[in-house]
Order: sequence, then structure tokens, then C-alpha cells
Amino acid sequence: MTDFLTRIRDIAMLLPGATEQSEGSETRFLVEGQAFVRIHDGASGLHVCVADEGTEPHWTEIALSDDSDWTLIEDRIARSWELVAPNALLEAGGR
Repeated sequence: MTDFLTRIRDIAMLLPGATEQSEGSETRFLVEGQAFVRIHDGASGLHVCVADEGTEPHWTEIALSDDSDWTLIEDRIARSWELVAPNALLEAGGR
């Protein structure tokens, strides 16, 4: 988990206003108190959840493995941040 978590941390913490919070087996990355990435260790391995578009809070889960598409994961994390971040941070230029 540590290698994947480090990689995701490196991606998430580049985004303006990002903070990290851990609780139990879940690590979250937040912007202005709102989670945009959740990482948890489930029965079938490590998963990253990113915010997805919709009227209700919705999460898309991505299973992580040694052959994960990190370009796609980076894009999904950035898009998740864009969906959650306040307008002032979006105007500052997220990515």
C-alpha cells in the first residue's frame, strides 16, 4: 500500500489547497474540507476512489495494481479535485 499511497499523495498534493487526512484504514485527500480522493485497503486489494460528476456525491472506485494506468489515475484525481474545489481555487489554476 505504501508505494501506491506515496504515488497518489505525490499527485494529489500538487493540487492547490490539498490536505491529507487518515482515519483507520482509509486515507483521504481534501480541498477546503471536502474529500476528492479516498484510498482504502479492501478485501481485493488497494482501491482509490475519486469524485465523479452527478447531482449527488458519487464515487468511482479504481482498483490499483502494478500495471495500473497512472496517466489515467492522475487525470481522474485532477478531475475529482476540479469537481470538489471551490471556484476561487479553480480560478487560481488547478492543473
